[in-house]
Amino acid sequence: MKRYDLSRIMKRAWALVREAGADISSALKKAWKEAKEMAAEARNIVVEHFEGYNPRRYSMPWVCKITEEGRHDFPERIGIFTGSDGDAGDLVIFHPVVGQVYGYGQKDYRRHNTIKKIVKWTGSAFAECDKLGKEI
Repeated sequence: MKRYDLSRIMKRAWALVREAGADISSALKKAWKEAKEMAAEARNIVVEHFEGYNPRRYSMPWVCKITEEGRHDFPERIGIFTGSDGDAGDLVIFHPVVGQVYGYGQKDYRRHNTIKKIVKWTGSAFAECDKLGKEI
C-alpha cells in the first residue's frame, strides 16, 4: 500500500539541497517531516466538482467509505455535497485517511449516466483504484 508520494518527497529534498545548500540526509529528513505534517493536516478535500443537474433525473452526489471486503459503507457521514439539490457544488471528504478507499457518485434514475467511482487518498491527492485499493 502506497502511503506517501515518494517522488514528490525526493524532489522536495533535492530542491532543499540546491536552494538551501543542505546535505541530502538533513534535506530528506525535512522533506519527510513536511510530507507527514501535510498528510496529518488534510481535511475538507474536494473529491470532484459536479455541475448543476436536474434533481428529478439525478440524485444528489454521495460519498462513502469502502470496507476491506470491497463493500460500500454508508452509515458513517464522512463528507458532504456543498451545493443545494440541483445546483452545482463540490463533493468534499472531511478528514481523508491515507490509504483509505472511498466511493462516490451520482445516481441517474433513468440508469444511462449513473456515475460510480472508487478512489484512494494517497496523502496528497485522490488516485483512482479498484474496490480493494489497487491503483488503476
